[in-house]
Amino acid sequence: MSKDPCKRFACDIQKCLMENNFQEIRCDKVFEAMRQCCMKHKPVSLVCDGYDVRAPRQFSPATDTPQKIWKIVVAVKH
Repeated sequence: MSKDPCKRFACDIQKCLMENNFQEIRCDKVFEAMRQCCMKHKPVSLVCDGYDVRAPRQFSPATDTPQKIWKIVVAVKH
């Protein structure tokens, strides 16, 4: 099996969230990069399974809590 084209973006999301106290709004550019990758590679990317690509993510102010990150973390670990 070839390398997952969007795995790097999933790892970037995890890193960004850890560096920013899991404040998703501070990682908005990283989430958008993941969405763009998944729009292109969703049929072949395991980390994109279940990732909503219909519209950019909407974030609350800096009190936002992680909602979808655990699915990404699990996919990256496998």
